[in-house]
Amino acid sequence: MTKKPTYNELVEMVQQLKAAHEHLSLIMESLPIIPYTRRADGDFAITYMGKSVEVITGYSAEQFMDDPAFWMNHVHPDDRNRVATELQLLINEGIQRREYRLQAADGSYKWISSCTRLIKDEDGRNDYIVGAAQDISEEKKMKQEADMHTQQVIQADKLASLGEVVAGVAHEINNPNSFITYNIPLLEESWEIFVPIINDYVKKHPGSKHGNISLEEMAGAMGEIMHAIKTGSDRINKIVANLKDFARLDESAPSSMVDFNKVINDTLTIVGAQARKSVGRIELDLADNLPKFHGHFQKLEQVMANLIMNAAQAVPEKEKGKITIRTRVNMRLNSIIVEVEDNGCGMAPAETERIFEPFFTTRRSCGGTGLGLSVSYGLVQEHQGRICVLSRAGLGTKFTVILPIDRRQSQLDLQPTILCVDEDPQTLVLVNSFFAKVQNLPARSISSADEVIAFLQDHPAVDMVLYDMLVHEVVGWPLLENIKRKFPLLPVICISDMPAQERQSAGRDFLPDYFLAKPLELEKLAKIIRTIGRMRI
Repeated sequence: MTKKPTYNELVEMVQQLKAAHEHLSLIMESLPIIPYTRRADGDFAITYMGKSVEVITGYSAEQFMDDPAFWMNHVHPDDRNRVATELQLLINEGIQRREYRLQAADGSYKWISSCTRLIKDEDGRNDYIVGAAQDISEEKKMKQEADMHTQQVIQADKLASLGEVVAGVAHEINNPNSFITYNIPLLEESWEIFVPIINDYVKKHPGSKHGNISLEEMAGAMGEIMHAIKTGSDRINKIVANLKDFARLDESAPSSMVDFNKVINDTLTIVGAQARKSVGRIELDLADNLPKFHGHFQKLEQVMANLIMNAAQAVPEKEKGKITIRTRVNMRLNSIIVEVEDNGCGMAPAETERIFEPFFTTRRSCGGTGLGLSVSYGLVQEHQGRICVLSRAGLGTKFTVILPIDRRQSQLDLQPTILCVDEDPQTLVLVNSFFAKVQNLPARSISSADEVIAFLQDHPAVDMVLYDMLVHEVVGWPLLENIKRKFPLLPVICISDMPAQERQSAGRDFLPDYFLAKPLELEKLAKIIRTIGRMRI
């Protein structure tokens, strides 16, 4: 027979249990996780929530426990149906891991990783769910940045690997085509000898035929056939030359001090006349006293030739077509910035995403090989630089080449960036929680629109401006007009409650690309960004 504990023993046991509970609670609250329990039926109401939830979300544990719908109402709308379905599946699976976005008290969304387990009593009547949630927002952001860097590495590796294959293919194609190229002139000279003989024969034997073709038709067709052979051979030679460029066979080219303004002027001497057949104007805005740097002059010439001809071919109407070429120094990046901008047809986001892929071209029917921009990408990488493209369908395209002045000191770590010109800290927190790279300029601290223009020139990776101060005398309409004049392809999104009629009747030459109502809804912003696309770096 088991001896019953005495009163003092019971008190001691209760105190030990209480101390163990307090110790366990302290440990749980110190960990960066949120322990919780919830019912396993009905509305899956939360019955317990660790106090650490307030540190992570800004909401108290009681708010989650008092209102059964509170948790689900704060799950991101895009994740809500999936999360509800997974809760139902948990009853059958018993254990589950899931990730979802949860809205915090400041309006931002936190990425949450949750591990849940179904606990069953022996009789199955008192089932409940126990789980632990963790904030993984920083991990998600780091993964997004890592994925971007990985894509850059994959692109460079793809070019290097493909270059080795291409070098061999170019050699195999070039050998038989050289035979054709060298013998076409001989064939043409020989044919010129035979033409008078054939014509004389036709005069003496009118109506002579070879099969179903008369000799006159055959004589005319032979000239066309030889011209087609010559054209095809020249086309093969062009492709082989591009393949050799892609393979970068001339690695032994000496490095020297390069004046990039001279690179541009020399390139225009070579391709300028051809480009002007397609565009009405080529404007130069070249910085004075541009620093020289160590590089390969001819390779950089090739990059500029590719970019200029690519811009010229994108312009549908010569009279309205314009190419602008700019250079400047960026002291923040210790680099030279080169821009080639056109007002041509632009590209859709899906095309921009693939623009540097070998053999991808939107001009296949016009003779495009899809190698020019791939070659340029590789040559810029060879100089430890970056090449970026910002394109808007129907508006035009801008390629930006960033080359370090001193490769030993410059590490160009660039990502597409959203610039927030805003006074509302909640907007910044909200946007920052959703996108990898966001910069902020407090609107009321800006004394002139030139400060924002200078910031944009100093940060070439900014591919979008978000602001809500349209009526502000400095960063309102004046700023918008300055941005649109200086950066016509840069999307500007305005957060404003201004009625649509008032926007149209404002009598302004420039309007924001998009208006978003207050408070900012990330889903709508994300939809706009998917529509216009991001900068490709």
